[in-house]
Amino acid sequence: MAVSRLPIPLPQPLGGLVLFTGDESVLPLSQLLCLQYLGRGEPVVLVDGANAFNPYLLSDAARAEGLDLRRVLDAVHLSRAYTCHQLEALFTEHLPQAIAAFRPGAILCLGLLDLLYDEDVPVTEASRIFRRLASAIAEMAPRLPILAACPDPALPDRDRPDARGTFGDRLRGLASWHFTARPDGGRVWIARERPDPARWEWALRLGPDRTFRRRP
Repeated sequence: MAVSRLPIPLPQPLGGLVLFTGDESVLPLSQLLCLQYLGRGEPVVLVDGANAFNPYLLSDAARAEGLDLRRVLDAVHLSRAYTCHQLEALFTEHLPQAIAAFRPGAILCLGLLDLLYDEDVPVTEASRIFRRLASAIAEMAPRLPILAACPDPALPDRDRPDARGTFGDRLRGLASWHFTARPDGGRVWIARERPDPARWEWALRLGPDRTFRRRP
């Protein structure tokens, strides 16, 4: 994958839950948009639930923007979650401590819903954790932007007969900003759905495997 410039400008000030849905390209898209914080010297706390953080992507984009690479990468404070219970603990126990310690300009979460769609997790447990995540987001978002990349699941929400099928809509209901991404050949069309409609084209050269998640 190769990128050159930031795909869309984020207006300032930006607050609340900033949600990115649609194609998997929202995973690198949301990381690139963090450069608008990192370039001003504002740290970013990153919670990765999709194994999608790509330091090489940030390095290449920072170089294209004329930013100091070491300064950019040192300002990203990363925690990975491999289970929904780890994600719950990060949001409800550790994230407030990280905010107090690093004073970030934004929180970035990659794959916020991925781990809740794990079929090995009972629906009642996934629903309980979603409620806790939503409550934590509602508490933090008025004070600090939360950028959440939530690629569409392999099984669409509308086809899920259980409560997991409501997670996407409920998350969209919390969002102050909502962007969607749809691929078209080697391009990605980015649409802002909320608060006011807008549309951008992003020239993105994709790798052969067409995935933005890193292999274990």
